Amino acid sequence: MRHYQCNSPEAAGRILAACLLTDGHLSLTELEALDRCGMEKRLLLNRHRLLSIVQTLYEDLTRSGYLSWSDVCHVDPTTLAWLAADVQDQRLRRDILELCSEAVMADRGHCDREAEFLRLLRDAWQLPARPVRQDALTGTSVS
Repeated sequence: MRHYQCNSPEAAGRILAACLLTDGHLSLTELEALDRCGMEKRLLLNRHRLLSIVQTLYEDLTRSGYLSWSDVCHVDPTTLAWLAADVQDQRLRRDILELCSEAVMADRGHCDREAEFLRLLRDAWQLPARPVRQDALTGTSVS
């Protein structure tokens, strides 16, 4: 796995990329949600650079030829903890977690793997769990 400088946009983007791939696909809806939530300003990372990081993460994860696509999309807890260790800044951690949560909710297809990814990331950073927004689950707005 490639090494990125601690707290760098690439280190943050790699965690976000791992989250995006957790459900087995990356959708335009997820990318648009990240744009709306200010990914570029918050992580100093534009969509083009994020997609490049997704590609390098995929390459790193598939270097062992026996992995299936399902295996690649599922980042194990040890690897996720290793990726999470590259981000030490508390504000950056919160931004990444919020962006991951928004991306997960964007396609309305919240799956167990995504929930587990978010839980493991919170655990790695020792952040409290936040309740899932009901309006995001149902597609309704809260007034």
